[in-house]
Amino acid sequence: MWKIANKDLYLFFSDKKALFLSLLLPIGLITLFAFAFGGVGGEEYEPSPVLLQYTDEDQSASSISLIASLDSIPGIKLLEVENAAGKDKIIKGDRIAQVVISKGFENALKDAQNPELPMELRFDQSRAMEVSILQNLLAGRVAAMEGQFRADDGVESIVAKTFPGMPKAMIDSIKQQVQNNETENSSSIVMSSIVGEEEANWGLIQAIAGTAIMMLLFSVSAIGASIIEEKEQGVLKRLLQSPIPPFSILGGKLIAACAISIFQLTIMFVFAWVAFGLDLMINPAGTIIMILLTAICCAAFGVLLASVVTSKRQADSLGTIIILFMSGIGGSMIPLYIMPAFMSKIAVVSVNYWSIQGFYDIFWRGLGVSALWDNILVLIFYTAALLGLAFFFFRKNIMRIE
Repeated sequence: MWKIANKDLYLFFSDKKALFLSLLLPIGLITLFAFAFGGVGGEEYEPSPVLLQYTDEDQSASSISLIASLDSIPGIKLLEVENAAGKDKIIKGDRIAQVVISKGFENALKDAQNPELPMELRFDQSRAMEVSILQNLLAGRVAAMEGQFRADDGVESIVAKTFPGMPKAMIDSIKQQVQNNETENSSSIVMSSIVGEEEANWGLIQAIAGTAIMMLLFSVSAIGASIIEEKEQGVLKRLLQSPIPPFSILGGKLIAACAISIFQLTIMFVFAWVAFGLDLMINPAGTIIMILLTAICCAAFGVLLASVVTSKRQADSLGTIIILFMSGIGGSMIPLYIMPAFMSKIAVVSVNYWSIQGFYDIFWRGLGVSALWDNILVLIFYTAALLGLAFFFFRKNIMRIE
């Protein structure tokens, strides 16, 4: 019994690289989630500011005062935009919301009979958490201004006519009570979700895009690791001694990985269509392009992984580390808007990010193929880079075997 245990411990500690990678995985994940959820830095940590677009068409003292009030709130960053440009930014996913203050805003504040202010908050429904915060803050500021206007105008005129000479302190007390009452019964703000159809489900899109890509990376890493198994079993050496060109071996693995990747992604999206009603016909050309490019890019990652390690245990550990890190920062496990600003910026290095954003553009924002060019070009670049590195390291492995 002790000899068996001693043998297994020897095998575990003998592969230094695999041992290092097995320890790196939990340490790396702790670090990733500590930064992602803001647990690092204590009081110095600051969440990402919410960027709020605004369009002031009223240009009155009240609208300017409201903008200044919003700008003073910690955690909100204002950006003035043209009406149409701001809406377009939300549709494309570059911004989450826009406040439009229409003409007549100041007059409507003074009108107690007006149930709805000429003000609109446009937003992306997929960012509901941030939008709800904006809505509450905006409603609070508007209600306070509305109550102040109506209290000042109404109380002043009534007191002047009915109770001339009333002390100022008493008038101010009455104004405060009227203001509080008006605040509780303030006019509503128009809320307009301009991204996502009524039947669209943001949570479903996040689940299918994020999970499918992460699981696909695990699948292709296993396919790539089969090269290492063949090397350890002596199969690869026999193949190299055959008339088959060396790079045909890697090419064959790549073709198999691509075929399996396309099959797996297709099944995932068909399942989402059958089980949850995902509309695959909203942009079939864009969907096919994104599935193909994502599958090929992930397959390239799988063969690269097999080319840089020297044992299956190393392939398993390194593959798990890279996949979980890419999935963590790329939005597969944690929606990007929850992350701190600096982590959202480094998300662009992940394959997951570009694939997920492409599927968002198709299924949530309803954009056409022309809107996917950034995602398409980046995935093509990543595929070329991964394949170039895979062939380079595979050559080194071949020379080592020979």
